[in-house]
Formats: sequence, structure tokens, C-alpha cells
Amino acid sequence: MKSINYKKITLEQLAAIISNKLTEHNIDSILVGGGCVSIYSKNRYQSYDLDFITYQDMKKVELALKELGFIKKNRHFEHKDCQYFIEFVSPPVAIGSEPVHKFEYHKTKLGTIKMLTPTDSIKDRLASYYHWNDLQGLEQALDICHEIKKIDLNEIKNWSEKEGYLNKFQRFLSLLQSESQ
Repeated sequence: MKSINYKKITLEQLAAIISNKLTEHNIDSILVGGGCVSIYSKNRYQSYDLDFITYQDMKKVELALKELGFIKKNRHFEHKDCQYFIEFVSPPVAIGSEPVHKFEYHKTKLGTIKMLTPTDSIKDRLASYYHWNDLQGLEQALDICHEIKKIDLNEIKNWSEKEGYLNKFQRFLSLLQSESQ
């Protein structure tokens, strides 16, 4: 791979490079959180970190990322020339009380990113709205909907009902419908 210009890299490009490097080291990882929102919303929302989940030993992860110039600082990894940082959140991959087993394999020129599906990414953002009244989470869920047309609203509704937040789902749906007109 040619030299990486970390000063001009996009979050999506970095996610692909990190995913590729981890795969080279036989480390299975899943991109979750705001990085998924940035990719799906085409940067309507811009995250400055990449949250991955892996079941691998973090020493193995640290060695892989060191090859790209990322150094572990507390709970995350930083590169001196990169505005983004990388964090590994604790497994399992779940949204609210629901485990996630189906993933998106987002192909880019720099590699494939294993990540939450658009529908699960919306549920992830809605979870922060449901549980903590995080209006930014609600906005991010709507941002994804504006860019991705293949969203399973029935799945989101069923999940919302199981989580006990059907009333907040109705607000999300109402906002989505009013913004679509």
C-alpha cells in the first residue's frame, strides 16, 4: 500500500484502512456508532472517532494498529497526523437489549468495512434518544434516513416496542414523514 496521507484522509477511508489492517491480522471487527452514521449520512453528521467492537485480545489489536502509526493512549488510538481517533468498545454487538448478528459489508477502494446495517445504525442512534433523550441521536437517525432509502421501518418499530419506546418511535416517524414532504 502506498503512503497514507492522514492529514487529508476521510473517516470512511480510515475505517476501510483500519478494517483491512485488522483483517490482515485475523482480527474480526465491526464498526459501530457515529462512524456508521457519518458513512451512511454522507457526512451530514461528522464523527471524529471510529468505534469498533472486536472479541480479540487488545494486545493483538495494538500491534496491528501500530503498523499504521496509531499509538494507544488510554482507551483509544491516535495518530500524530490524523484528526480522527479509534476506539474499541466492549462486546457484545447489541443495540439496547437486542444482539446483532447481521452486518453490512461496505466496499470501498481501500477495503471492506464490516459495520452495522443502516437499519441497525438507526436503531443505535434511536437508543440514545430513547434512553437518554439525546436529540442529537434522533437527528442522526433522521440523517441516515435521508440518504439511505432501504430502511426497514417495521423492524425499527418492533424493536422500539420491545425496548418500551413506541411513543418515541412515533415522534421519530412523524419527523421523518414531515421532513420527507
